Order: sequence, then C-alpha cells, then structure tokens
Amino acid sequence: MNDNLRLHYLIRATLADAAPLAEKILIEQSVETPLDILSDDIKENILGKIEQLEELSEPAGYCRVVFSFAAASVGQNFNQLLNLCFGNVSLYPGVRLVDIELPQSVLSNFQGPRFGIEGVRKALGVYQRPLLATALKPKGESDAYFAQLAYAFASGGGDIIKDDQNLIADFSAFQSRTDSCQQALQRAADESASHCLYFPYIASAYEELERHFAWVKGLGLKGVLLSPLIMGLDHARGLAQQYDLMYMAHPAFSGSFSIQASHGMSAELLYGYLYRLAGVDISVFPNAGGRFSFSEIETQAITRRLREPMPGITTALPCPAGGMAYDDLSAMGETYGVDSVFLLGGSLLQYSTDSKLATAAFKAKILEQFDERLVSQGEATAASSCEIGEPPRQQLQEYLPSIDFDWKDRPAVLYKKDQALPFAGIKRRELIGKQGEECRFDLRYFEIEPGGYSSLEQHQHSHVIIGTRGQGDVLLANKNYRLSEDDVMYIQPNTAHQLRNVGDQPFGFYCIVDRDRDRPQTI
Repeated sequence: MNDNLRLHYLIRATLADAAPLAEKILIEQSVETPLDILSDDIKENILGKIEQLEELSEPAGYCRVVFSFAAASVGQNFNQLLNLCFGNVSLYPGVRLVDIELPQSVLSNFQGPRFGIEGVRKALGVYQRPLLATALKPKGESDAYFAQLAYAFASGGGDIIKDDQNLIADFSAFQSRTDSCQQALQRAADESASHCLYFPYIASAYEELERHFAWVKGLGLKGVLLSPLIMGLDHARGLAQQYDLMYMAHPAFSGSFSIQASHGMSAELLYGYLYRLAGVDISVFPNAGGRFSFSEIETQAITRRLREPMPGITTALPCPAGGMAYDDLSAMGETYGVDSVFLLGGSLLQYSTDSKLATAAFKAKILEQFDERLVSQGEATAASSCEIGEPPRQQLQEYLPSIDFDWKDRPAVLYKKDQALPFAGIKRRELIGKQGEECRFDLRYFEIEPGGYSSLEQHQHSHVIIGTRGQGDVLLANKNYRLSEDDVMYIQPNTAHQLRNVGDQPFGFYCIVDRDRDRPQTI
C-alpha cells in the first residue's frame, strides 16, 4: 500500500526553467542540504520524489509539479505538515501550492470539525435550508446597541450572529458585550421560541486566551469566531477542541496566502481542505461578486472541499460573505445549496432601520427557494444510543439465563451508523423494567462492536455502568477511563459522557437507570 503524501504545485515558468526549480523545492521541503552529502537511505526515504512535471496550456506560462513524500515526514503533527507543504518554498516567487493528497495513515491523525454540518443544525433545530447569519457592527457602537441588534436578529428568525472581527477590546469590555448580547438572545428565545447561536470573536493575547474561553463557556455559549491564520491553524484547532465549542473561521490575514494567482496556495485548499483539517465547523470566505476578488469557480471549489467525503472527517459549512445584498440571495441559493450559511452584515442594516423586519425579509427570501424543516430542541436531541425506540413487550419472566450474553425473549435492537444519529455499532437488550416488572429502575445490556461508540450526551438522571465483556473507553467530563470486566462507574446527573470500543473484541456492559427519566441531550 502506498503510504506517501502527494503535494501539487503550480510553477510560473517554462518547462526548462521549472525542472531545476522543482529540484530546489524538493530539497528545501525535506533535507535542506546539498544532495552530494546525503546517504542513499536518506535519498530514498526522506528526500521525496518528483512524480510529475508538465507544462500547462491553461493557464499559459505555468507548469504543474507533483511531489511525493513518505508519511513519516510529517508524523502526527499538523504544524509539520504545513511546514512540509509550504515552508521554505513559500519564499520562492511564482510557486503556488494547489492541492494535498494525504494517505489514511496521516489523515487519521486529524479529528476534523467537532460538530460539522449536522452538529450545527442539531444545535439550531433547522434543516433543509441555508442558515442566515449576521455580524455585530459597526465598531464604536455601545453594548446596548449590539444587544438590541442581536435581539432583533433573533426575533426576526436569524440563526447565527457573530461579533465583527474588529470588535477587539480588553477583557472587561469583552465580558460586558458578550453578556449583554447573550441576555438579549435569551430574551428573544423566551418571547418567540427563537433559537439563535452567538459566536463572540476571540483574538486576545496568548496570556488572556484561557480567561476568554472560560468566560464564553460560563455564559453557556456554543461557539466562537476565530481567525485561524492570525492565531495559527493548529492553535485554533486545539482551542476549539479543548473547550468543546463550535468553530467559525474568519478569513482575516488569509489574503496574503490566497489572492495571488502565482503564489501562496489555492483558495479551495486553504478555506476548504486545510480549514477542515483544522476543525473548522463554519468556514467564512469571500463570495463571488462581492467586494473581494474571488471568482465563482474558486467559491464553488471551496464549497466542494468543505462538503466532499473524507474518511473519518465530518463535513463543514461553507459561509460566503462580503458585500452581498438581498437581491443576491436567490443566486446564492442556487450556487451553494441547502448546507450553507449566508453571512450578511452591512446589507442587512441598510435594508431597513428595523433590524427585525430586515431579518424576517431576508429569511423569507431564502424560504422562497427552500422548504424549511424545523425540529424542536427536545426532538433534535432525542437521538441517543441509550434511549431510541422501545422493544416489543415480552411476557414477564423472573429468571433470565444467559448463553453467551444472549437472553431468551430479550431481543437485541441493533443500531447502525447513520448521519442523523451520533452513534454506531451498538446493540441493546432491555432486561428488566420494560416487561411489567415493579421496580424503579431499568436494567439494560449494551454491546458495542469494535470501532463503535455511543453518542456524547448528558441527562438529569443518575446512571450506573458495570463492565461485563471486553474493554472500552468511557469519556466522562473530559476525562477518559478504561472500563473492564466487573468495573463499576457512576455517572452523575448532567455529566457529559460517551462510551467507545477501541479494541478488537465486543465491549459489553450493564446499564442501570431510573425507570422514570428525562431524555438524554446529545452534545
């Protein structure tokens, strides 16, 4: 099996000039030393190879060159991958990185978006239409102004409101603005049952980051806006993973990488592929025809890379932005389709002095094209590996002999992986509590196949797990525990938890819960 990664570049040069430059790139991106001092082993396993070099008719004056490197060249490190792809070579004019092909051995090191398209939709309960987003602007307005704007947008049916990336302030000002806006959104939710997500922008100094993220989590917010190329791609990825927050990526600072046709890297690679590897759930990029110079070909390519299948990596939402108006919405719907976020800022404010009315009008325009499906918060979170469905009621039995974890008249209910359900490879048997037994608890047996996992969820009722077959990992309040046979775990109310089978044998466990209980909420 080929375990190499392949890097695709465009070089602004004739074929004759491109050949020596390609060799320079090969050296600079790997050994960075003269070839004549290298051992045969290093030349064979580290240096890499030029797989393809051809002159292109379109665009004229360019050559395509494809390099291959051993997967060991990057190990498990995102930063090293970036260095290998566009380290020293970024200092060469006329060289543009256009694509990366990663083998599964490298791709498996990336978690990708933590929430992705399905997670964002589940948090909102909105399906089958593009989402409507706006920004708190302009800079210089008061917290009260921004809170009123957030309230009006949510009341008008908007889905996501974010800070403008220019709203940089000290921590106390950040606290005041985010608290005011969150209270406004809660008031809108209480009055109209609207549900709008708020993503504050975090661009603080390194020393202040922890305090900002902790504040956001403490407010109960679900996501943040980050500028990954200002913070560093891997740094932004790590923060979003650490704090279990949706990650909306702003393109600030990225133009130096993407806007020159003969240098940097392709827009689809940066805003699509690399952002997705970095865990971005919503990628903001300039819309074609807006106030920036992106073409429709580029924006469609970005969208494709965000939503195309990638083994083990969930899909992310494209979010075109930058100079779009009410009259552009129909064309945007045709271009980007259902799974998109339309970010409109100044045009929404210009449409009407009544921001609620303006939001409702923009949303109505979207609904002219798409048949919205709304799911209540309870329904949206009811998809649980522990609670879905009811087995057929059986005759009451006092004695249930087990033969290899099989109980007569206690059929297994098998759950298969489904994009709508955040679990895979689980079967459940209702042993006691569902057949007429007079008890205040339910006893179930679960078995997770190798590679399977339960949903990440929490609930108000208590929960006891007893390992009985094989081994599995239990994620409990951001800590991981290995559960083996006869191990017992108590899960407190409202504590996030997930079970995974990381071995090659079935992982079985008894589960004891209250007979009368709330439905779990997926996270």
